[in-house]
Amino acid sequence: MKKMLVLATSALMLVACSEKPGYEITGTVNNPALEGKCVYMYPYGDAEAAPIDSAVVTNGSFAFKGTQDSAVLRTLKFSEEVVPRSYGPAGESGIFTATFVLSNGKLQATLDSLSDVTGTPDNDAVAAFRKEIRSMRAKQETLVAALKSEDEAAKREAEQKYDAIDRAVVDKAEAFIGENINNALSGVVFYSFRYELPEDAQNQLVAKAGDVFKSVPGISQIMERLENLKTVAVGKKFTDFPMKDVNGKDRKLSDYVGKGKVVLIDFWASWCPPCRREMPNLVEVYKQYKAKGFEIVGVSLDSKQEAWEKGIKDLNITWPQLSDLQGWKNSGAALYYVNSIPHTILVDKDGTIVAKNLHGEDIEAKVAELLK
Repeated sequence: MKKMLVLATSALMLVACSEKPGYEITGTVNNPALEGKCVYMYPYGDAEAAPIDSAVVTNGSFAFKGTQDSAVLRTLKFSEEVVPRSYGPAGESGIFTATFVLSNGKLQATLDSLSDVTGTPDNDAVAAFRKEIRSMRAKQETLVAALKSEDEAAKREAEQKYDAIDRAVVDKAEAFIGENINNALSGVVFYSFRYELPEDAQNQLVAKAGDVFKSVPGISQIMERLENLKTVAVGKKFTDFPMKDVNGKDRKLSDYVGKGKVVLIDFWASWCPPCRREMPNLVEVYKQYKAKGFEIVGVSLDSKQEAWEKGIKDLNITWPQLSDLQGWKNSGAALYYVNSIPHTILVDKDGTIVAKNLHGEDIEAKVAELLK
């Protein structure tokens, strides 16, 4: 009997030792309209992939169980028929969507207008980061009324505060990525902030990143773009291109650049709110330094002549303007690998690129330095 008990105990121990630890995801959905709907788990970054698993929302909750051999990126979301695809601000997924690192352990998911998954160090780190930037962005919401004010001084002050918060959010993202470079979610955050992070910061982060970061979907394309940008990097001569001015006359960038003046090449569009917010600053800098050897050349990503002309008039733009009215397919923007606007390139008197993506007071400071 004693021998049989020992054998039975040994068998139980063998079973216990052979069982793989698994993951458990317990989630909540804060919307009664989604009761009875399916939450799907997908591989991250593959739009064509079929769902890996699904769970029905019951009493506002759902659950997933399974085993995972190694940590992988996954996304929880509803079908697009139930919740149409949406895109949150940089650093966030769309509504009722959460991207996370799936590994064995107990995870907690909250799907809402802003979603999170917590329970493991990698997921907790990005949730804490998002909490910080959400708090910062909440302060921007308090400025919305002032941004619409007819009091120009109050409006300008609100714009400056709003833009300062934007810059602080980007700084926070850069710090998070650098401090969590071996967390796959830092790659997700990096991709999300690819339009906001400065070029030099992107290069520095990629240089210190390992395979986990670089294998995140989308990162290889960013790395390819960064390599291409070396052809128009600070220290390189400007790249010329032909384009018509606002009157339909054939021009070249070299008509203005490399002619003994400090020139700011400003890629913009009349439909771009951040571009419009930046224009009063450019107007002031142009007024202050034009007679001292400073020029601006606007390259518009508009697609309609009327909208372009109206933007020029409404924003009091008096410097040369170029456009091929091809929108994002603008040939000049393509040569400089522009993927977001406003995008500025500052060129010295000899036609050498000396700075990129300067905005606000930084433009005036650099122009003043070059014209000493």
